[in-house]
Amino acid sequence: MLPYLLVLGFVTFWIVLERKALNRKSFFIPLIALSLFAGVRSYRVGTDSGNYTSDFRDNLDVQYFEFREGVEIGYQLLEYILLSLNANYFWLFFITATIVVYCYLKIIKKYSVNYWFSIFLFVTLGVYTFFLNGLRQGLAMAIFALALPYLLEKRLLAYLIVCFFASLFHTTALFMIPFYFLVNLRIKPFYKIVATFIGSLLVSRLLIQYLAASNARYEGYAGEDQEGGGYITLGFYVIIMLFTYVVIRIYEVKDKQLMQLFTLYAVGVTFIIPVAMLGANPSGPQRLLNYFTWTLVLILPFIFKKINNAYVTSVAVVLFTIYFILATTKFSNLTPYTLNPLFEIL
Repeated sequence: MLPYLLVLGFVTFWIVLERKALNRKSFFIPLIALSLFAGVRSYRVGTDSGNYTSDFRDNLDVQYFEFREGVEIGYQLLEYILLSLNANYFWLFFITATIVVYCYLKIIKKYSVNYWFSIFLFVTLGVYTFFLNGLRQGLAMAIFALALPYLLEKRLLAYLIVCFFASLFHTTALFMIPFYFLVNLRIKPFYKIVATFIGSLLVSRLLIQYLAASNARYEGYAGEDQEGGGYITLGFYVIIMLFTYVVIRIYEVKDKQLMQLFTLYAVGVTFIIPVAMLGANPSGPQRLLNYFTWTLVLILPFIFKKINNAYVTSVAVVLFTIYFILATTKFSNLTPYTLNPLFEIL
């Protein structure tokens, strides 16, 4: 766990330092640090990393590369190009990490009201570490993040284009299309949340069955959550949703973009609750939650700025760090962190 805390500490410290020294939001140092950290890891770090790196570890001759049916063409093209250039899986991890981190940092830098806190949350809430387990879906989610400006500005065509491009890496990105209309409907967020919950109650079982039946890779989605990690994670995000809603009401927040972000987050969490009630494997449909929860890196800095209490913010930092430690060590296969043999010195 120590390597994760060290990279978190370094990136946070550097952002604060650059802000104090040069009065600007640091971009390239966090990008390089987080990309390299993910890039130099061993294939044993991450639940699915072994599957993603098998062709690289087997030194597959690119002329024997087979494009597989049922695997998104965008990812396969990326893998094919990287295999053509270099057979070490470091390049797969490093290039994909750079894409993921760049997409998120670009949006965070544009919209965050407290940059260092947003990057801190980006790491501790698991937005950064998600793709270390689910690489293809992590890529799709990061690319989808680039659609946020078009959602906020109500530019439907551009939003659809980004969703389609993201779906070339994981088809679940298409799942986000209806939420454009839901977020931008001119009704109160509370009614949107209630409608989403009722709608999910009606369709969630069918959704899981459809995913499991439509592709052999998704059969595990219909399995049960044996360890309960999915329930704990979802409960954590429900508590944050309620906390945010209370703060919005108490402080009478009227900021339009914040309300759009909160609506996207809240309807996403609400939609997943009935899925969790079915006991679905968290590595399946519950992973859709991450399309919504990453918005907390923008929502929470705004909320804590409204509260404007250093003690409350400090307590939050401690709690999110504890969550990061628990989530990384207990609910994933990310520890112990080990290096790619290519970079082992001793």
